[in-house]
Amino acid sequence: MWRSVLLHDFPDHNIRSFQGLPGTLSPSSLALSPSEGTVLIAPGRTLHYVLDAPLLEVIGVSCLVRIKHPGPTVTSSLPILRVGDEFTLGLEPLTTSQALVRVRLHRTWHDIGQLPNPRTHLAELRFDWHTSGKTYLRVDGRLVGYHDALSRGSRLTISDVSFGAPESLATSSDPHYQLGEFLVRAQSRRARWPRRQATAVRKP
Repeated sequence: MWRSVLLHDFPDHNIRSFQGLPGTLSPSSLALSPSEGTVLIAPGRTLHYVLDAPLLEVIGVSCLVRIKHPGPTVTSSLPILRVGDEFTLGLEPLTTSQALVRVRLHRTWHDIGQLPNPRTHLAELRFDWHTSGKTYLRVDGRLVGYHDALSRGSRLTISDVSFGAPESLATSSDPHYQLGEFLVRAQSRRARWPRRQATAVRKP
């Protein structure tokens, strides 16, 4: 059964206007201020959501992320999304016109596809993986990467979701990006799931 773990489309300027399984935003995440449908992710500015109870026996992950990199090219490693301790999605420098999309599953990195270097609009990345090994990467709706045996038979544990690198210091030279609408879903062998919560907007 597929369920939404965390989703946000930044309908207003309140970072708390999200939906997801029961959990808590980190204190530093609560300080983020969305603007014009995006939020800046940078060293010292990460979005980190910790689930009240970890998801066990996860056999599928589906992520949709809209991002925009501020520079003309990706010049260094750029962590985009981490789901638990066993799944990471990021970008690596490739050419002046392309960035390499990589995913880490169970400590092993895999090259998945390529992303045109940042343009003036948000790029939509959709990544789908299943324990059968079938893996898809789509950019702006177009299939750019496919594997039929990636980490076949693996099962994941999801305890949190983070955008950026929570361990980075504010003084770090790590790159930054604009994060727009995102959706993280998971499929588990467990029959029962925690009930999803919708966090109401808190008026100032």
